[in-house]
Amino acid sequence: MRATALLRAAGHGAHPIHIHPVRPLYRFAATGLGASMWFFLMFRAYHDGAALIGLKHPWDH
Repeated sequence: MRATALLRAAGHGAHPIHIHPVRPLYRFAATGLGASMWFFLMFRAYHDGAALIGLKHPWDH
């Protein structure tokens, strides 16, 4: 057998790891939680960003 035939044969068959597809509800919930996390992060950075990076004192805003 040629090497390419061996590699091709090794790619098919029983692999020990099988990843099941994710239910749409979980995908939607994960997207919503991720979006809310980024919204909250950017919201806090907008309001407290200058104090966070040292351009303002925390008690000045």
